[in-house]
Amino acid sequence: MRPRPCVRHPRRGVSLIVAMLMLVIIGVMSVAVMRSVTSTDQVATGNRVQTQANQAAQMALRFCEDQLGVTGGPVTVYKPAPSPPAWTLKANWTKGGAHMAYTLGRGDIQGGNANFPAVPPQCLAEVSATDTSIFTVTARGFSADYSHDDSYNTRTGSVIWLQSTVYVP
Repeated sequence: MRPRPCVRHPRRGVSLIVAMLMLVIIGVMSVAVMRSVTSTDQVATGNRVQTQANQAAQMALRFCEDQLGVTGGPVTVYKPAPSPPAWTLKANWTKGGAHMAYTLGRGDIQGGNANFPAVPPQCLAEVSATDTSIFTVTARGFSADYSHDDSYNTRTGSVIWLQSTVYVP
């Protein structure tokens, strides 16, 4: 047997090009996955802050509703309801304005410090102009990361408004 002569084929570098394309594809897919994860995290954070604000607003709404039948309670019920309704005026909710809304304190809820939100919720009650046994109770709750500017416009966080109509015979 004779040894076969070594034949040299010209190298074309195809494997290098394929490897580089695969790296680019993997890189693009990695960036897409990271963006998806970040987006999902932002959605989850948004849901969390809205839930916090909703729970605080429900707490304030329930508190004010419970105070409707209490004589000498901390919540002032506005009789008769002004026109426009008191809850529609920003000044009734801010410390710089008329501030008709009641801001809950830690002693107003069961559980005290453990269950109290970082930004205290507020509520406002007003009697109906047509029937003195019907009340409109409005509450607003804030997420823990809530902040506002000098005009009391929300800058960060979440604010939830809830309203109920209550009949007290």
